[in-house]
Amino acid sequence: MNSVLVVEDDEIVREVIARTLRARQFEVTVAPSGEDALALIRSRMFDMILTDVNMPGMDGFSFIRSVRMTPTLGQPEVIFISSTDDRALFKRAMNVGACDFLIKPFTSAELGEAVTSRLADRLHRTGMHAAVGQSLKTSSGSAFTVPGYETIRTLGEGASSKVLLAKHVHSGEQHALKLVRLPDQSSEQRDVINRFLTEYSMLVRISHPNVARVFEHGLVENHLFIGMEYLPGGDLRLDIEAGMAPQRAQKYAAQIAAALGAIHAAGIIHRDLKPANILMRMTGEAVLADFGIAKQIGSGLALTQNNIALGTPYYMSPEQATASPLDARSDLYALGILLFETLTGRPPYLAPTSVEIMAMHVNAAVPTLPEKFAPFQSVIRRLLAKEPGDRFTSADAAQKAIAAIKL
Repeated sequence: MNSVLVVEDDEIVREVIARTLRARQFEVTVAPSGEDALALIRSRMFDMILTDVNMPGMDGFSFIRSVRMTPTLGQPEVIFISSTDDRALFKRAMNVGACDFLIKPFTSAELGEAVTSRLADRLHRTGMHAAVGQSLKTSSGSAFTVPGYETIRTLGEGASSKVLLAKHVHSGEQHALKLVRLPDQSSEQRDVINRFLTEYSMLVRISHPNVARVFEHGLVENHLFIGMEYLPGGDLRLDIEAGMAPQRAQKYAAQIAAALGAIHAAGIIHRDLKPANILMRMTGEAVLADFGIAKQIGSGLALTQNNIALGTPYYMSPEQATASPLDARSDLYALGILLFETLTGRPPYLAPTSVEIMAMHVNAAVPTLPEKFAPFQSVIRRLLAKEPGDRFTSADAAQKAIAAIKL
């Protein structure tokens, strides 16, 4: 059963939301304030948080920022609720990692659709169809450890996967262990194993300072695991929220472009480039991670299911939004979105619904940057070209163009 935390200071609204979601078979926990919600989420994981924006004491943004800055609290989906249709609020919500924004008053159907669709997105991003929130246990129901590792703590938990911080017994290094629970059905299990092996075969070939390293993989009980580089420096969302100088935005964009060049050379399209998937080393270097829906270029084995266009709407390329064939230039489009966002604090295309955002990617003009960021405009124009053929021919070409910008 999907678990949802509702944070709302208005008791009537809080109970209406809770009743609506319980009627749709969600497991609902309620909290009247950000402080109470933070105490709850420290004791258990939730698949989704619905939080009001304006509350006494800790407001919704401060609450979610606290969640995002503490890896042990997991990475739940977040929907903000507000009585004000304000683009500035919408921008702030997006910057702290919201997946949707509901304006009061909304109908029970609108609420149910928002929660259901966003949790479905979460499921598809894992490449799995097991139940959301299912705990990672052995078939006997007891907790387990990965041979050669000593578990330190849980870093995050999703649909049917979990990421642990663990110490490698022989090297003494701290690694991040990604664990994926296998479904019980044999046909589904074969599909999951195929997707896992494909993902690992792609990642193991790459050695680049701006791509998260993968050390080993295996099967333990009814779980697949990958031992990965542990990157405790947070992700790009925190830097965007805090604001950054153009020089820093240029540096990050060049590093991400270099990382894309490495994965494209290995035959991979990332397809889910977004701030949450750009992790930071303690030295300040940007690192590309999370290849959960990556796809081998030219391969018949796609890491998508049911013909759903996976990815995050803010960062989708026009061809991804229209379910057209993809190539490496789709990642360059998402790089353009990231560069625009690191400069301005928001993505170029904002709208109340995912469908509207996707339509803007297809039809809206390439946006103009504020005058103070004018040196980046020609690069943005190339990266965000609607036609793939009008973009840079490669990530390496994009990296050189970004690095050559004079500030």
